Amino acid sequence: DRAPEVKTLRRKLARLAKFGRASRFGRMLAERRVKARGSALGFLYADGHVRVYHGKETLPKAHVARVRMPLPSTTDYWVNDTDGEPLFLVTAEANAGMVKMLPPILEEVRSLIGERRVTIVFDRGGWSPKLFLKIIAAGFDLLTYRKGRSRRVPLSRFSVRMSVLGGRRVAYNLADQGVRLLAGSLRLRQVTLLTESGHQTPIITSRRDLLAIEIAYRMF
Repeated sequence: DRAPEVKTLRRKLARLAKFGRASRFGRMLAERRVKARGSALGFLYADGHVRVYHGKETLPKAHVARVRMPLPSTTDYWVNDTDGEPLFLVTAEANAGMVKMLPPILEEVRSLIGERRVTIVFDRGGWSPKLFLKIIAAGFDLLTYRKGRSRRVPLSRFSVRMSVLGGRRVAYNLADQGVRLLAGSLRLRQVTLLTESGHQTPIITSRRDLLAIEIAYRMF
């Protein structure tokens, strides 16, 4: 009926930290999760979260959304499976952005899951067509939002798609087309969502084997 005081938790964590094996511990947890949840690892979601630092060391500042100001903090990049369960996390040096952090994250994913093909899902912070080439060359597929201005899709190309996914009925008004980036050297697929307000949200992916509605469902 009771929980330990914070000072007790900190003391226990300090004892564990003295072993200097936090990375090994995290690795073993990830390996255990892969064995237990292998079927949920076809799509992996990478997302960065700023963690405010309250200690005495000097750390670089990062923007903290909930207080709308920069504070000393670290950025943790979590990799979660299809059900939102964590696989592992990586703490970025000097709060590095998603574009810089994705390559080492994918190296860790590859070492954990082997040669199976995985789709990595991330937000606009990882937008980089040059990085996309490296992701595909490394044997991964990608799924992300398109960043920056792009040509609006004609309304005549949209149609409502309906299906039952994840145990619930979903419906999206979608347009499906091919796109070329990097002066035509990179060919990808764009699935665009049209909202009731008329706003268009383009999604970019290398997956051409899935229905457009599943692409949208996996992204949203």
